Amino acid sequence: MLFSQQEKYFPPRIVDCSRYPRMSKGRLNILFLASWYPNKAIPTLGNFIQRHAEAVATRHQVTVLYVCFIADQKETWHVEESLNQGVKTVIVYGRKSGWSLLKKIQGFRKGIQWLKNRNQFHFDIVHQNVIWPDGWQAWWLKRNEGLPYIITEHWTGYDKSIRHDQPTLLQPLSSIVARQASAICPVTENLAEVMRKFGLKGHYHVVPNVVDTSIFHPAQSDMTSLRFLHVSTLNDQHKNISGILRVWKKVSDRFPNIHLEMGGDGDTTPFQQMANDLGIRQSSITFFGEKKWHEIARMMSRSHALIMFSNYENLPCVVVEAMASGMIIISTDVGGIKEHVDENRGILIERGNENELEEAIVKWVNVPNTYDRIAISKYAVHAFSTTRIAELYTEVYEGALNEYRN
Repeated sequence: MLFSQQEKYFPPRIVDCSRYPRMSKGRLNILFLASWYPNKAIPTLGNFIQRHAEAVATRHQVTVLYVCFIADQKETWHVEESLNQGVKTVIVYGRKSGWSLLKKIQGFRKGIQWLKNRNQFHFDIVHQNVIWPDGWQAWWLKRNEGLPYIITEHWTGYDKSIRHDQPTLLQPLSSIVARQASAICPVTENLAEVMRKFGLKGHYHVVPNVVDTSIFHPAQSDMTSLRFLHVSTLNDQHKNISGILRVWKKVSDRFPNIHLEMGGDGDTTPFQQMANDLGIRQSSITFFGEKKWHEIARMMSRSHALIMFSNYENLPCVVVEAMASGMIIISTDVGGIKEHVDENRGILIERGNENELEEAIVKWVNVPNTYDRIAISKYAVHAFSTTRIAELYTEVYEGALNEYRN
């Protein structure tokens, strides 16, 4: 069987689920909960969770419930509902004040009551995204509403070598939530192993990040001028932008026909200054700010190689988007990237090793036609497309519900 019977540390309260109407057979009603989700304060927060919700919504009915706080909000609580790409999104905005956990509990209960008052609380299963810090929401619904839940996990913080200041409650809260889940779906095998080592017991089923292959796809590209791309949050400690720039100074001096576009949703100012200080040829590099998905897709369609020099990762969406666009991946061998990037799809290098990054770039510049862009894109369609991710989650949902009902 896909799911074996779990140890019931906290059995759910008996709930008359007949009062909640169900969807037709084969189409489920899913409640998405998240520790991070795009909102009017931070529009890009957890956008990879939003993409998973949109993928699931191609086969099932999805409602997102998310609670967040706005410092300058006049009202104590304010609820906004919207429909985005087939996903009903309910965000409870609270004014930031008092003890944050207590406020989050209040906001979550207001959101549940808001759905019930509108006869919209009729779910088959809960899909919790990221355990810390809000995984207790799914646990609470299982206890009080009799709803099973699965977990999708993206967070790197279970690895003590990455996050040294782990919260005191991380271990006990995460352990309880994980044990009560019908399934845990990390985005990589590497993250699954990290979570197991951290002590999180459960039924693991890897489901990777998703890419919209109708937007991200390969296009004809001129190989006479080789274009590199780096897209990230521009956090130097995480993404090692300064290391990329030091290497780019060396390779751009050697090859006049290469260009790097670098940017994302972080501040480019310090890196533009660093590029000037290093004496990087201005014609070889362009910086850009936050872009929408379709804008990133256009940039990828005209680019040839993605550079990622991160100190840690799981499986960044930018990597799967680049692969769908037929780009080769030049990346540090961190997290679960190597689970999808082999010698046919890119070059993996040691974390922090600038010499290896330089060698990888030079190697590809000398033989740019070594990699098959169409084959790379086809792999991404098979592994990360909306259809594929919806299929994988459907299998997990149905397995969880079969076990929970038996």
